[in-house]
Amino acid sequence: DAAPHVDPNPVDIFGMVERTAEFMKDAVKAKDPFFAQLSFNALHYPGNASLKNLNDVKGRLGKANEKTLGRAALTQDLDEGIAELLNSLQELGVADNTFVIYMSDNGAKPNAGLLSGGKGDVWEAGVRVPMIVRGPGVKAGSVSRVPVVGYDFFPTFLEWAGDEGELPDGLEGGSLADLLSGASEVVERPYPFLSFHF
Repeated sequence: DAAPHVDPNPVDIFGMVERTAEFMKDAVKAKDPFFAQLSFNALHYPGNASLKNLNDVKGRLGKANEKTLGRAALTQDLDEGIAELLNSLQELGVADNTFVIYMSDNGAKPNAGLLSGGKGDVWEAGVRVPMIVRGPGVKAGSVSRVPVVGYDFFPTFLEWAGDEGELPDGLEGGSLADLLSGASEVVERPYPFLSFHF
């Protein structure tokens, strides 16, 4: 549970990163491939931000409500945690052959008319989320505007792992491997649309 964790480990960001770094270290030492998923819950607890980043944000943003300042500070805390995780991959010597995917699970609340809708619906603000991928064959600084969805990762992971078996019937996703490597601008899926289940 993220809620009890406060400065110097706001919402367990740094604790999660530390435990993951140990897990990766053990896997690398054993020469085992590894998968880790860190489901950060940071922005749900703006009151838990680190004092260092809260003071920094207040200095830059000036007057704003406490929730906005806390979320901005927690975003910096999260950035620092991700940087620590990436540094661990570098120190372990596996940064060049490890995929790192950063994304959110859903959009935010309605946002002053910039995008339609918000969390909990299928309008753009509800389903559009950030996604950054780094890894073998993914060109640094490249950008794609092809719509993708979280369930595309299952067939993507299978392809990256070298699995050549048949995909399960009814699978909605398609592999992103060729899109991420720049070999294609299309994601082949069983259906020509994205499905959002709510």
